[in-house]
Amino acid sequence: MNQKTLWKVLLLTNLLWLLLLLSAIPWRGENLGITTKAVAAAANPSSLSRTSARRTEIVEAAEKVAPSIVSVGASRTSYMVSPFFDFFSDFALFPYQEKIPYLGSGVIVSSSGLIVTNYHVIEQADDVFVTLSDGRELPATVVAADSVLDLAILKVSGTDLPAIKMGDSDDLMVGEWVLAMGNPFGNLIGDPHPTVTVGVVSALKRSFRSGGPSPKVYQDMIQTDAAINPGNSGGALVNVAGELVGINTFIVSRSGGSIGIGFAIPVNRVKALVEEITKYGRLRPKLVDFRVQNVNARVARILGSRVTAGAVVSEIQRNGPAYRAGLRVGDILTSVNGHEIRSADDIFANIWAQPLGTPIKCEIDRGGRRLTVEFKVSGSEE
Repeated sequence: MNQKTLWKVLLLTNLLWLLLLLSAIPWRGENLGITTKAVAAAANPSSLSRTSARRTEIVEAAEKVAPSIVSVGASRTSYMVSPFFDFFSDFALFPYQEKIPYLGSGVIVSSSGLIVTNYHVIEQADDVFVTLSDGRELPATVVAADSVLDLAILKVSGTDLPAIKMGDSDDLMVGEWVLAMGNPFGNLIGDPHPTVTVGVVSALKRSFRSGGPSPKVYQDMIQTDAAINPGNSGGALVNVAGELVGINTFIVSRSGGSIGIGFAIPVNRVKALVEEITKYGRLRPKLVDFRVQNVNARVARILGSRVTAGAVVSEIQRNGPAYRAGLRVGDILTSVNGHEIRSADDIFANIWAQPLGTPIKCEIDRGGRRLTVEFKVSGSEE
């Protein structure tokens, strides 16, 4: 073999080894997180799509959830005073119906047509309708409403209703990214797609009790700095996996606009209502099997206790869940499920405002002794 032939053999051998090496690159690239698309883009940078480079988990979560967000509107009957006076009356009232197109937002939670929103969105409404993200406007029926928890379940009939995936609000972490999504406009601006704002979970387990003639109980709320603007009440608070973790409900603001202090009802509370509707077709009434009164230092001394605040059991139904658990007249409730009890109103918020089946753990003071009783919120029909 002459020198020229030897060089040819060596060149072919090297080319063969090079081809074998190149054939192994895709397998090694996968382990390094390198895709075929990335290799091609590296070879030709101009082919890299700027859109794909900007696609984040937040963008994907918004796209995933958007079809499940609806706008909620209603018709209400109002009354106007006649400007004309007659001999028999000083004035006359004439009813007229006013169509309020877009009151708030809602979330499709079942492909069968169940939609969750806030009770205050549909309160006093005669006829309710929803607008889907694809532009369809459907009449809705209120199948359940809890004015205390500020939640309502609507039902619509339609095809291809995209239900959101419900997450676990007990698994939320302070500081994780969340999206607030709502549809305050419906078809008003010719674009029924929802709006999206982004923030983090600012805090967990915030509790409030609203004032007024029909007080609402907001227990263990999720606080977020994602903007919740007017019309977004009843919309979805979503994690980056595209799962529903809360129902956006209200903000704290002096101006009426968002300043980054918003609150959402935890989705686990929503799940309990949806399960109740799915199983029974309605919300069953709760069994209130004991009553309480406020406690002060003087009442506590009479009962042989040193506590200065709480709620004392004044009446109890025999053979009810609380009685069977060991609760008795004269017991002072000082804590329920870890929440301090300062007055009788706290018992309502922590027990009777909770969904059926909720486990209740009460810390009580009985004549100076500390005891614990446990039972579940039960239905009056059970």
